[in-house]
Amino acid sequence: MTTGPPNAQRTGQIPALWSAPSKNLLRPLLPYEDPPTEAELANHTPRSNSVDWIDDHLKSTCISPTDPSDEQIVALVKQRGYDDALIPLWDMFNHANGRYTNTRQTSVRDAEGVRVYASKEIRAGDEVFASYDRCADCEFVNLVWGTPEIFRDFGFVEPYPHRYHLEERIWFEIVEVDEKDGDKGNDGDGSGFRVLWDDGITWPDVDNYGNPDREGIEFLEREVTKFESALARMSEVPEEERGMVSQYISTVIFDYKLAIAAAERDLELEEEDEDSSDDDEEEDEVEEDEDEVEEGDYVDDDEYHEEEEEDDDEENENESGRDEL
Repeated sequence: MTTGPPNAQRTGQIPALWSAPSKNLLRPLLPYEDPPTEAELANHTPRSNSVDWIDDHLKSTCISPTDPSDEQIVALVKQRGYDDALIPLWDMFNHANGRYTNTRQTSVRDAEGVRVYASKEIRAGDEVFASYDRCADCEFVNLVWGTPEIFRDFGFVEPYPHRYHLEERIWFEIVEVDEKDGDKGNDGDGSGFRVLWDDGITWPDVDNYGNPDREGIEFLEREVTKFESALARMSEVPEEERGMVSQYISTVIFDYKLAIAAAERDLELEEEDEDSSDDDEEEDEVEEDEDEVEEGDYVDDDEYHEEEEEDDDEENENESGRDEL
């Protein structure tokens, strides 16, 4: 990567402008809208709009295929613009969500222009952050975008919280926890993180995929294997891009393993609850059977006593008859 004049946007920051080895490594690891065609897969030349969108869609239509400055202009609008709007100063703010977020804004299409407010106390020297995916104009983006999309479109790994919206109906967020507040993370594992699934309560607007089942966990495990295989090929990536690519892959592996561990614990608890429920049902059935047996014994005992009384009456009648004789 090259660096421009002081205070200028560096060139080559987004994956779409990285080298061929980096793109080859990232294609199967980044979200895309259009999957590779059968011909591309057969020829081992898959394309992905996650990293090929400038080459495939813009160089043939609206920018020069040979002028790097055109690519830089496109990258600037992609990284710093709000759709088609560039807002001096505001569009240079860095991104953060969660406890780091300290601003809120009105829509960039507001009749009075965009207005930015502090959402918490900002002290002298504090960095001011904007959210790139949870803003006034983000609409549904905050539900379907996450850490992979931020990396794909902006070229960096965002600070926590991290969010993932995967094709296999898996949606989760990983947040940092503060042990000083007594929160030790999932199941008190002391990891410093908590995995939040879309339970329909925390995020009522999502599709409510719930916790992953066994198949979902196996999918995540396969994804970890895929990312670990890519990490083993980092020597193919140019040194100036290696740090960011490696950080992204390592982050996803770490987050997926946290999610797998949390899902395994949740699944074990569900299975224990089911076993406990089955045991309770069996105990209830046994008690009902015992009650039926006791009730039957009681009825039989009554019948026995009634029969004894009838026999006694017969004997008494016989004895009375003998006395008369």
